[in-house]
Amino acid sequence: MRTYALLAATALASLITAPALAQTATAPAPQNAPQGASAQQQLEDIVVTAERREETTQRTPIAITAFSGDTLQQRGVSSSTDLNNMVPGLAVGNNGGSVQIAIRGIGSTNDTEVGDPAVAFNVDGVYMARSRAAIGALYDVDRIEVLRGPQGTLYGRNATAGSINVITKRPSDKFEGNASLDYGNYNSLQTSGMLNVPLTDTLAVRAAFQTSRHDGYTNNGRSSNFNDEDTQAGRLQIQLKPSETFKALLSLDVFHEGGVGYANGPIGQYAKFGSPYTFPMSADGSLNHTNKGVGLTTDWDLGFATLTYVGSYREDTDRTHGGSTQSGTCQAPSGPYCASTIFRSDENQTSHELRLANSDGPLKWVAGLYYFKENNDVLFALDPVAGITSLAFVQPKVSEESKAAFAQATYSLTDSLRVTGGLRYTEDAKARTGATEAFGHIVGNTYVGGSALYLNDADLSWNSTNWKAGAEYDLAPDSMLYASVGTGYKAGGYGDGQPPNNNPYQPEKLTAYEVGLKNQFMDKRLQLNLTGFYYDYRDFQVSAIGQVAGQASTVTVNAGTAEVYGVEVEGAALLTGSDRVDGSVSYIHARYTDFILATGDVFHPNSAAVYTGNRLAKSPEWTINLGYQHMWDLASGAMITARVDSVYVGDQNLDYRNFAVTEQKAYTKTNLSLAYDDADRRWRVMAYVRNLENNAVLVVANPDTNGSGNRLAGSGAYAPPRTYGVRVSANF
Repeated sequence: MRTYALLAATALASLITAPALAQTATAPAPQNAPQGASAQQQLEDIVVTAERREETTQRTPIAITAFSGDTLQQRGVSSSTDLNNMVPGLAVGNNGGSVQIAIRGIGSTNDTEVGDPAVAFNVDGVYMARSRAAIGALYDVDRIEVLRGPQGTLYGRNATAGSINVITKRPSDKFEGNASLDYGNYNSLQTSGMLNVPLTDTLAVRAAFQTSRHDGYTNNGRSSNFNDEDTQAGRLQIQLKPSETFKALLSLDVFHEGGVGYANGPIGQYAKFGSPYTFPMSADGSLNHTNKGVGLTTDWDLGFATLTYVGSYREDTDRTHGGSTQSGTCQAPSGPYCASTIFRSDENQTSHELRLANSDGPLKWVAGLYYFKENNDVLFALDPVAGITSLAFVQPKVSEESKAAFAQATYSLTDSLRVTGGLRYTEDAKARTGATEAFGHIVGNTYVGGSALYLNDADLSWNSTNWKAGAEYDLAPDSMLYASVGTGYKAGGYGDGQPPNNNPYQPEKLTAYEVGLKNQFMDKRLQLNLTGFYYDYRDFQVSAIGQVAGQASTVTVNAGTAEVYGVEVEGAALLTGSDRVDGSVSYIHARYTDFILATGDVFHPNSAAVYTGNRLAKSPEWTINLGYQHMWDLASGAMITARVDSVYVGDQNLDYRNFAVTEQKAYTKTNLSLAYDDADRRWRVMAYVRNLENNAVLVVANPDTNGSGNRLAGSGAYAPPRTYGVRVSANF
């Protein structure tokens, strides 16, 4: 139910981990590969298109971590939330069905229909506007690219913190298929499959699906539990190559999410039930969320350049009904755990991107135009128990429009030295018409309207020009030094109410400096990458549940300035043909250098609220990953692969106010897997354990902003507890 749910339920070179593995050889070897472990004599780069041309990660002069589809399967990644802490500086959490992503301490917690993410989530080049669309996209995936730092001079949609690019597997000229079955604790059952059929020499079709279900991780004292899963997803791709110079890909996909749904649990003083995965609810919720779309991608080789078009139309519908707490368990008369809720959303988005690019010769360049339009109709209603006045947010007309022109070029001054320049111009507009109502009622799964407390209207626009400059130098054939400086921008927005009292906030602006060194040694058996960065942030947008006209509402404000800097180290070592160690170390310093709310807030009703010096949310100073893998070649030709991955995440706060109740102490999380591949690499059996320590890790948290504000209590969401299971897969 997105942020609205909170209203209702307020060592360096030798150490280096799993993300680096994704930049190197796949672990284990691809299931259809004939060779065994002893054939692994070099680390292998993944080929990416992060800079709109095919390059290996080691030749891409930006901070990037890539994961192959095989690696994702072994690591148990089936949703974007599974990527949490797998990449230096990356934090991913599920907030009532919406995905909140932060990179290097920069993220967005306003995941309502009026907010924009700081990290762009793209699937096959299509930007997903609403964060809940990121939940079920990761099946039959070729690779995932995680780009750190502002993006815009190469992409249709700009992003201040970075981008996650999901590239699915395309139809090929080979008849093939696969199927898998995964069963684990919590009655977890996941199935997936793919069939690729070349119909003619010029036409191929690929179909893939995934289903996933498990019982709830949260015990609500009833027959059904919250935080369960019941999803189905399918994708159909049709690729046409009528000539050597033209190809077109038509893609259709659908994702449905059902079950009891999500529930944020009480924290701090409100958490009196022993386990963070236990809190009583008097009524089961229900989730009915569907995301579907159609996309068309064409590439036309004109000789001097390639013309690419990426168009998409998507719809997202949500019908969520939240449960209410048992009588007597509310912690305060107006506490956030006492309401039955309904969330309804009907969203559609249209996007068009046209690019012309040349990747040959000393001058490589790309130029493009981008258009995006989104419309949304939203209702969120709360009907508290004990006769407390109901509240509903009725927003039938919400729109957002973005237009942009962008270009970037790289010129080789010598065989070893290259310089890059990029420019982007963006225009954004947002509007809304609606109201906040009271005295309505929830009858079953239907809201019966009340009367307006106040209107919610807005019509705002902004524009920005951003740029990037960089240079890269080959120190040796397998060593590259690069440096860049660039700017980022994210549009402003508005809150509840009418102008000028609708809490408008300004665009946020970022200037990012980055220097990096990418190296491979010992005939590509050792890899070590280092990145240093510094961010100068202005008008950084921070969001939380606040008060508007005495009622709880998502409020976004601008922090004056923030400073972020840090160092990241990634690498891998192929000790033998059968042994590999990989890992990463990330240090981040992220602080607000000027953040004062002159008129105060619910926690400072009679004075200014001073948050200067506070840490940015979701920015642990230290994150350390470490992975080790060993492979055994059996006499039969079969192979056994054992892998352990462990991550240490330092202390962090999940809210900009930095209250103790929203702090997540340092923790470790360890994943284990043991896989058997047959001699022909046709089938595999894998046993796994994830979160071996069974730590309850808080990933989203908000203090209680109701009434006068209680900084000792609030609500939050936890990552899954320990899970384990067996996965069987086969190729044909």
